Amino acid sequence: MKKNLNVTAAVLDLRKVSEETFASYEDIKLQAALVLTTPRVEALLAKYPVEMEAAVSQSCGEDTVVSIVNGKSSLSAAHKPEKDTILMVNGKLTIAADAADTLRSYNKIIINGKAVCPESLTAVVNEKAMVNGKLSVYPDEAVVLNGTVKLDKSFLIRAQDRLYWTEKQFVAVDAKLDVDALAAKGTRFAAPKAVIAEPLAEKLVPLFTENTELVILPEGAAFVDDDLKLTPAALRRYGSKLYVTGDVNIPAESAGVLEKVEYLHVGGEVTVAAALEDAFYDIPDTEYSELRVLKGALMNDKPMVRITLEMLGLDPEGISCTDCALVTLDKALTAEDIVEKLRISDCACIRCTMAQEAAVSAVSTDVAQIKVTDAPEERDDGETVRRMGAQLTL
Repeated sequence: MKKNLNVTAAVLDLRKVSEETFASYEDIKLQAALVLTTPRVEALLAKYPVEMEAAVSQSCGEDTVVSIVNGKSSLSAAHKPEKDTILMVNGKLTIAADAADTLRSYNKIIINGKAVCPESLTAVVNEKAMVNGKLSVYPDEAVVLNGTVKLDKSFLIRAQDRLYWTEKQFVAVDAKLDVDALAAKGTRFAAPKAVIAEPLAEKLVPLFTENTELVILPEGAAFVDDDLKLTPAALRRYGSKLYVTGDVNIPAESAGVLEKVEYLHVGGEVTVAAALEDAFYDIPDTEYSELRVLKGALMNDKPMVRITLEMLGLDPEGISCTDCALVTLDKALTAEDIVEKLRISDCACIRCTMAQEAAVSAVSTDVAQIKVTDAPEERDDGETVRRMGAQLTL
């Protein structure tokens, strides 16, 4: 009796596979991000019982080379491939303004992540590349900078008569910044967003392109390019006026801190203990993408936590478990206990029994994985040949 074949790979090369290989298996399942074929192989795939799942299936010559880059990479006139090449970038690819011929030299470019390219090359990029993610476009004449760029004295010293661009944002909150000197150098800026302190706005705003979103901060506001837990230490460091790009967590013990906050603009999500919900609404100036009120006792920022019946009884409202890596539910917890007393959010993995799984799904948000601990193990029947790898050739 023929066996089955199950193959999983990032790149699966079928260009030299023989008809005898396909004929020797009863059932064939192929899963890959990129599958390399030829017209001969495509005919075999249609002839035999092959089930194939691929993000990209590329027909190419047998001498075509596959180049894989994990992380950041760049293309310019100096990066022309010597052979017919398929380039796969798992991360970020930055394309220089002189890279037109380099792009055309590749057989195919696959970008799993983010691509940054000049305006003049968008048509070539769309023709030669598949971007599974975000494509950011910058002006051809611009100097490309990375991430959040702070306009301060150090930047002023190096600034030139150029247009500067970043895919994220420029931040100017240093009241001592000499904007007149910056303008005198002929410096200009382009970006999706600019965060500017109010005292600098009148002179600095004209240096930005018209399509830049402007956020004007009140005098004295602090810029926090990260997540923030609102504590007495955070208030001492940043003050009572806060602009936060990430998420903000307001624990129950921060009641005294919340009373002093005058301005809180948050790019991400705000989580607040239920006891402080009214106090949060009393902040004079707030803005946020989403507000999540956590009821009961809070269990957060822990690498591992085990939820027991006794823990659920610590507070009449139960427990809110958030931002924990591994959460394990005691087997004694019933589905009713879970639904009535437990809320789970932003956790990586939840371990529970089959009887608990439906209830856990009902009370969970933004959870990466729910793992059932007592599910019957899959047994290999000995009739399936399995092959797994980053790059495989059949």
